[in-house]
Amino acid sequence: MAEDCSLQIQVHAYIISHLKKEMPAMFGKDTKKKELISKLPEIFLQIQREHQISPGDFPEVKKMQQQLEMYDFSKFHALKPKLIEGVDNMLANKIAPLMSMIREEESSMPPQMVLGGAFEGTMEGPFGQGYGEGAGEGAGEDEWVVAKDKPLYDELFYTLSPINGKISGVNAKKEMVNSKLPNSVLGKIWKLADNDKDGMLDEEEFALAKHLIKIKLEGYELPNDLPPHLVPPSQRKPIQDSE
Repeated sequence: MAEDCSLQIQVHAYIISHLKKEMPAMFGKDTKKKELISKLPEIFLQIQREHQISPGDFPEVKKMQQQLEMYDFSKFHALKPKLIEGVDNMLANKIAPLMSMIREEESSMPPQMVLGGAFEGTMEGPFGQGYGEGAGEGAGEDEWVVAKDKPLYDELFYTLSPINGKISGVNAKKEMVNSKLPNSVLGKIWKLADNDKDGMLDEEEFALAKHLIKIKLEGYELPNDLPPHLVPPSQRKPIQDSE
């Protein structure tokens, strides 16, 4: 939540700064203002490319066009990087600990259980909510659920200049932002997919990232931790037979 708020402030600051820079000081302001508002989709694209921001983090363009028509662009303040940095620090140092406390409180609450009849006390398994859907798809199956779409993901993977079988975060980001998901969501997907935490993705981890993006785009929630059935096969710990 803190990251979302900070990013929204930055995005709006970049947009306003860009509009102010393009606005003439005196003559033809009304005409230029209308021209800039009409070009807002192009301005969004330019800012996305310059600052590597996902399209999903930008406000709805038509709504912002309507809001901008009511403002005097010459009164917009210029972008102040130090102010943005101060907001980032405040959110990181003050809000993050509070969110951590909330998560701890939620995790300490007793889980809700299905009540009544033969399912008294049932929490998980094939009768649990969302079983077999979203991140739960493939649970309990022998084959890795990502494998069915992996050939398509592999084709993309090898267009991203892998070195020694892995792609860098920069190259992975170029493909992941095409989903138009917010950076905060893509950041969570990256953390889940980079299962070995080496800051790069091999072809299985990249396929997993694409699978998680698909899950989110289909309207399902992402897990907080990677479920065992989604762990890439090459990174699974072997099961030791007990004697």
